[in-house]
Order: sequence, then C-alpha cells, then structure tokens
Amino acid sequence: MKKILILTKGKHASSSRERALVYGDLLKSDKVYYHHIGLSKRPLNYLKAIIKAPTFDVVFLQRKLVPRFFFKILRIFSKKIIYDFDDAVFLNSDGELSNYKFKKFSYICCNSDLIFAGNEFLKKQAEKFNNKTYLLPTCLDISKYNLKAQKNKYFFDLVWIGSKSTSKYLLKIIPFLEKANQRYKDLRLINISDIKLESDLIKIKNITWSESVQYREIKSAKVGLAPLDNSNWSRGKCAFKLLQYASAGLPIVSSNIGLNGKLIKSYEAGMLVNKGSDWIYNITKLRSDVAIRKKYAKNALNMSKSFDINVNYKRMKKIIKNVL
Repeated sequence: MKKILILTKGKHASSSRERALVYGDLLKSDKVYYHHIGLSKRPLNYLKAIIKAPTFDVVFLQRKLVPRFFFKILRIFSKKIIYDFDDAVFLNSDGELSNYKFKKFSYICCNSDLIFAGNEFLKKQAEKFNNKTYLLPTCLDISKYNLKAQKNKYFFDLVWIGSKSTSKYLLKIIPFLEKANQRYKDLRLINISDIKLESDLIKIKNITWSESVQYREIKSAKVGLAPLDNSNWSRGKCAFKLLQYASAGLPIVSSNIGLNGKLIKSYEAGMLVNKGSDWIYNITKLRSDVAIRKKYAKNALNMSKSFDINVNYKRMKKIIKNVL
C-alpha cells in the first residue's frame, strides 16, 4: 500500500482526527502518500473523491455513512475500500435503531474489503454483514500529555472534555457534583468544550476546546469524569475520554457502561458509577484518600500505553497486510 485516499466528515471532526489523520506522520515515515478529503457539507468533494479514487491503492472511509448511490460508484472506481467506524452510526443518538442509517451502514459493510470497528459491540454489528471485520481501538499520541501543568492549590479540579452533543451526560451529573462539594467546598469542574456552564453550588471553569489547550488543562486536573447513559449509543462509544485522562495520569470516575466499564475494571484505573449517588461517593473518596488516588493514577497511565498511536499503527498495518 503506497497511496491511500482518506475520506472523512472533515478535518475538524474528532473521529477524523483520532482515527484517520492521527496516522499522518507515521504514514509519511513509511513513505505512504495520503490525501484527505472532507465530505460533510461539501457536495463537490464527493465528485473529487470519485475522480481521485482510481489513482489510489486504498480508499479509507472513516465513519461517515455516505449515500448508497455514491458508495456504489466509489466501489466501482476503487481498488480496495476500508470502512472504519467508532460510533454506533446505525442508531439515533437516543440509542434507538434508525432504519435509514442502518440500511446505509449494512450496504457499506457488505461492500467493503475490510472493516475496522472501535470496540467489540461495534465489531459484532459489522460482522453480521462482513466477516473481514477487525477490532481497532481508538488511540492517541500519549507523548502529547507528557508535559508539566500546575495543579491548583486551592481547588480539587474535576475535568470533563466533550462537546455540545455529549454535554447532556455531564448536565445530568452536575447535581451530584454539587452535593459532593457540600462536604469539602473546594471542588471545581473544568469544562473543556464548546458550551458554557454555570452553577451556584460548585465552581466551574469553562475552557473553549482547542487542540493546543486541551492537553495542559486535562493534566492540570486531579480527576477525570466520564458520564454516559445506559443506551446502545453509549455502548458504541470507544472510551476516548478515558484514554485522554489516563494519558495525563488522572484517576477516572466513569459510568459503568460499555468499553468505559471494561477498561476501568481491567486496569483498575478508577471508580465506576452504577447509580447517581455513586458520583458523590466516588468523588469524595478520591478527594479524601490520596493513596487510592495515586494508585488509580498510576494504573491509568499504564493503561494508556496500550492505546498509544505507535501500538495501534503496527496492529493496523499487520491487519491490512494480511487481509488486503
């Protein structure tokens, strides 16, 4: 494989960055030429993709459920197609099946040469249509979190990173964070996202997300928060928040859902939440017990090493070589 055409939603989409474009430097070091085209809200780029596809060895379609008509043409003009996905794209965000999305998903899976799924739940869905489906976890460059960041002396900072679409999970647990703060009075929530939050009962530091800012702000906190709801949409999540916190050496408090729950249990990287009051207990426990906090932080850091970009890249190359 010497030339790869990467098709994504767009360069600013998190899935595009973390499951496709993240490999840019490693591809270059292997003398693999790649070209990226973002498809969302750019109708002309669909035509560009069709024109360019025949000149590449592989087309790597990341996550986007393109129209079936477009995929049929892409299939004709492409030598090989890899489909990669890291969300339950066949569902609505409430976890209910979308017949419209499911039809596109099944068609793309049936007609791809290789599929990479971000977790076991997603892998099982794709395997129904294509037995050349392989698990490829979401990864990150853990070296970017290896920086110095001053932890605030006056606040016990809890960090959450996300977006407007995932803020619904955070909003549901803020009342529990407020109750946890009644005991120590020094809890503060660092909210790294594109929304601003306010509370009279817990201090909130709102940080507008950017690539450069996120590493230092996460590293400056003392605990990472990863709330989810109990739905199949959440089971399709690939625990990227956990990996960010873990790479920064933070103990984690997470909902006991899907891959989040499996990773926390396997690596003992934090504490799990099964009901609302667990948020209060777990956070106050970590606030009061330095030893257990250090234990989970160390385990979290070790966990992150298993999901480093270099580890994932080697895994991906081996699968592509064996299958294609």
